[in-house]
Amino acid sequence: MALQIVEVTNSIGALQVSGVRILDLDEIPSSGVLRAPVLFPEPLGFITDFELERNSFGGGSVALQTARYNLNYTFLFAPIGTGRTGLDMYDEMVTKAVAILDAVIAIDTFSGGVDIVPLSPLEFGPVPDPAGNQFLGCRFVFRVTEFVN
Repeated sequence: MALQIVEVTNSIGALQVSGVRILDLDEIPSSGVLRAPVLFPEPLGFITDFELERNSFGGGSVALQTARYNLNYTFLFAPIGTGRTGLDMYDEMVTKAVAILDAVIAIDTFSGGVDIVPLSPLEFGPVPDPAGNQFLGCRFVFRVTEFVN
């Protein structure tokens, strides 16, 4: 059995959060303009902190192994400068981000992995889309565990 990273991203992409578009690997936008609020896999540095632990003897194709890795996502809420003060939409942004966290935490079973946990505190502020446009938003890091073989 091979790594199931694409299946894991499909499961994340299938999550439903009211008012937020959650995109899969094949849907990463070239720009966030007119698409926000949106959560998508970060194009650079998408997979980080990969670890593979052998759980049994045998060759690589038969040994039981546990893979752990982080998947990095970008959340774009609104273009910088939207609203009157720039902070008048902060409450709504945090509400949407927490809804994303709730959706990930609530996954009982998902394709490709056995566990997914949000990591690190969310740091809200300017976040660039793939075209370099600045948005109010944050980054998410999801720690995934999957069994191989």
